[in-house]
Amino acid sequence: MTLAEIKSIASFIPVNRLVIEELVDHYHAMSQLNYKIALSMMKRTVNRFRGKALSSIRWIYNQRLMLNEKIVPGPNEDALTAGIQSFNYAIKRAGIEPHQIDALFVVSESYPYAVKSSTAIAGKTGVTNLKFGVRGEFACKPFGEFLEIGAALIDSNRCRYVAITATDASQGAPGDDLEFSASFYSTTMILGEDGGNSIATLQGRTSINYDFSDFIRKEGAPFPEHEGQGTSLAFRGMILSAVKKHLSRYKIAPECLPNKTWVIHSPNGSFPNEALLDVSDYFSIELAEKKFDKDGNMLGIEPKVKISNLAPQIANGYSATVPTALCAAMENSIKGEEILTVLYGSGAGSDVISIKMNVDGSIVTDNEVPTVQEQIDYNQKISVDDYINFRDNPEKVARHMALLEVEPLSEDYYQVEGCPECGAVYFGDSWASDNFPDFSPPDKFLELRGKCLRGIQKDKSDAKRICGAKLQKIKVSKRAKITNVTLYGGKKQTGHPENPYWVIFEQKMVRAFNYNPKIYNFIVDQEVKAVIGRWRPSPKGWVPILYVPMYAPLRRDYAKKQI
Repeated sequence: MTLAEIKSIASFIPVNRLVIEELVDHYHAMSQLNYKIALSMMKRTVNRFRGKALSSIRWIYNQRLMLNEKIVPGPNEDALTAGIQSFNYAIKRAGIEPHQIDALFVVSESYPYAVKSSTAIAGKTGVTNLKFGVRGEFACKPFGEFLEIGAALIDSNRCRYVAITATDASQGAPGDDLEFSASFYSTTMILGEDGGNSIATLQGRTSINYDFSDFIRKEGAPFPEHEGQGTSLAFRGMILSAVKKHLSRYKIAPECLPNKTWVIHSPNGSFPNEALLDVSDYFSIELAEKKFDKDGNMLGIEPKVKISNLAPQIANGYSATVPTALCAAMENSIKGEEILTVLYGSGAGSDVISIKMNVDGSIVTDNEVPTVQEQIDYNQKISVDDYINFRDNPEKVARHMALLEVEPLSEDYYQVEGCPECGAVYFGDSWASDNFPDFSPPDKFLELRGKCLRGIQKDKSDAKRICGAKLQKIKVSKRAKITNVTLYGGKKQTGHPENPYWVIFEQKMVRAFNYNPKIYNFIVDQEVKAVIGRWRPSPKGWVPILYVPMYAPLRRDYAKKQI
């Protein structure tokens, strides 16, 4: 019995990459300092490096754990911004309208807010019809639970489309093992019955739950940590147990396993191969084998089956690790291919999910959304100094802006309502039009129809009040050519120069005035699509201002596809 159909899947891989070897070198250099100086420079000591040869430490991360680069958040990037982006990508691949999604489940271990729920993502992506909006925290495995819950909602006709977003930002205490592998990316899968027009089918799921104290974060602690109780043994043991239970439950012959594509949770590059070898040894089938040099020294474990393991390229994305590797596997699949997906929950258990492809991978990616590999290939290296600055001083690096002067290139326009007093812009979220047919505002607010509802500061002694200025309609060309690029940054920069546009490349605004300080991918004479973010009045008239999200700089690689 199948569970549900997969309508689409898409990932968002941020651009900032840090070479793990450089981070290792940094901490090793610090460990050579006087012990007291090292302690004063860091909250957590890097004494673990003292007395060890740098070559041996590099060997651990490069050869033993197979980790090369990790993705790190830029200024004000977090699990929420990445989740919004992957959600947008998945909706675009599904070819549906956002309001058709009835349920959204968000999986993460690093929510940026203590109380804001998954509806924060829904609100930024135009999902206005949610029946269920839930977030889940259960180590790295709740993606599997929510897949089955979503399938049940669809099978019971409670929902037409259900979205599951897995998103995590880098979390590892300075100097801790986790810092060298914790990464940052997001994937969203949309489930729904569309009369056989799906890209894949969920065929079954098996879960085991346990309590092996392995990877935890105590209440109020800023970073998670290992408890040192055998992470590798817990990982391999629970995955083997879950696979055995799954084969037994669905009566799958072990001889079929070599013909499947494997996606196994990858906290590093080597653990999935070790788990695959355990399964291979237990069932006496050839899934992986050990490799030795001519002197008999073990070089590692080589898979003998098709496996999707992204950890060597982009490290461990926590809750998003398996979904992103699954997205990559589906993008490179063929019709009829069976994918066995294995999640692991940091000592809390393991899930196994069987998926069968209904189409070739070319159909999965037959749209303008970049593939996982395209996004991996598109990257910008940042220095360890930049990384530490982003990590330790987020407020100081978040106030950077790139002003783009452009000229219109088409007669296609956005027409919205804006306030000439406070600069607010309205996309149907005000009483300017009758946007609430089932809601009648109190009589005292009726006089505000057609007026700005945003708050402005009247004076220092007064609280914020409703602006009340009359809204005006104005239009801006959707297509434009960049004529000049000016970078701004620092807290001393206030206000906005009175130039024509702030522009982004077909992305939606996420938050106010937070910008990536390295938006140098914009070039003069480049054509872009404008997306309205906010209006600002000026003495010369209206100045349309468009946001540049910190997490989505212009990607030249996709310019031909998206324009």
